[in-house]
Amino acid sequence: MKCRYIAVLCAVLSLASCRGKNRQAPLTLSDAASGKKAHTWYCFDGGAIKEIDDVRRAPMQAEKPWTEAVRISSASSALGNGNETPCAYAVVNRLGMIVFTGSTFRLYTDAAVFADRTAGNLVFQSDTPIFSLYKSTFFNASLANNAAGGVHHFLVLFDTASSVFYPLITCTSLALPSESEITDFVWDGKVFVCSVKKSAEEKTDFSYLSVQPKIPLLSISPSSAKNDLLISETDADAYRSQATPVNIAFAPKRLQELASLVDEDTAFFVECRTAGGHSPRRYTNQKQNDDASPLSANALIADTYACLMFRDGTTYVSGALYGRHIVNGGKPVAFRLPKLPEGFAYTTFAVSGTTMYAAWEESDFYKTGKSGFLSVDLEAILYGSVSDTAR
Repeated sequence: MKCRYIAVLCAVLSLASCRGKNRQAPLTLSDAASGKKAHTWYCFDGGAIKEIDDVRRAPMQAEKPWTEAVRISSASSALGNGNETPCAYAVVNRLGMIVFTGSTFRLYTDAAVFADRTAGNLVFQSDTPIFSLYKSTFFNASLANNAAGGVHHFLVLFDTASSVFYPLITCTSLALPSESEITDFVWDGKVFVCSVKKSAEEKTDFSYLSVQPKIPLLSISPSSAKNDLLISETDADAYRSQATPVNIAFAPKRLQELASLVDEDTAFFVECRTAGGHSPRRYTNQKQNDDASPLSANALIADTYACLMFRDGTTYVSGALYGRHIVNGGKPVAFRLPKLPEGFAYTTFAVSGTTMYAAWEESDFYKTGKSGFLSVDLEAILYGSVSDTAR
């Protein structure tokens, strides 16, 4: 592949999106890392992760609704304890969890948990990854198993010490009937505000729950949850107040600084995660009466750095990666990930140490085909050198 080595551009973009009055000029990096490996492509194939040299040559996959396809549905980074490289995690729908540690990674699977459920909504509590499971009523024929003695999952935790998945809170412990699924939630560290979908033969109803742990969240188990949770009905307004995007002017300052490099007339939507944090917050940049479809982006804010990535791979970074010095005197740096073919996009990302992991997938409306992730050696991109151990 022509761009196999350093297809991640070391020359920082002078993008039109970065132009404009009072825009901060991004750093121009040298091409010191040219000819050395700075990124690697991976795809999902047959329940495993396979290294490839081009997404075009990834094995063909049958297109499936995104709720049923093997794809990275959610990713984020742990906060870490300051003494070792913080891990990053990616929930792989229908498959398992990838744990990234610096430039290495490992996939953990559990068919009993992932086989017939949609997995996503990764959050953290005390740096422990937690995610949700549900069954799509449109595409999943196993919904009846909930009423046949199967485990009616809601939240599952991934124990980082044992690398084992454990049920945390089930729909049963919330007194939800078998035909109900929690399709989304917002967790602020104190309360879960949940959207519940109840499907019957003739109609679908939505309701909303407030779920507040009375003891530390990680001490709860499905058997104790009924006594350890304060459960009450709430309404759509309460849920929307947590889930609806707000103006970028209300975003954390470090995210605003990165967003300032984007032309002010560009409409975009960004989902912002905090390392080791709770549910992401959502922000928009769109002028009143602007009916343009907004660009989609993801952001991650850690103790020492912030990163913003758009679906085309345009990425902005500021601060210092783990164990490294501050880049560009603290001013944001812009670069672009390798260009994807038409019909493909970067969807989410996480960072561990000096390695960025960007999920990619092939999609057509609501269906997903090929999928995987790109590992990027940010040591090369931001600091001008490639680690000998870069994968």
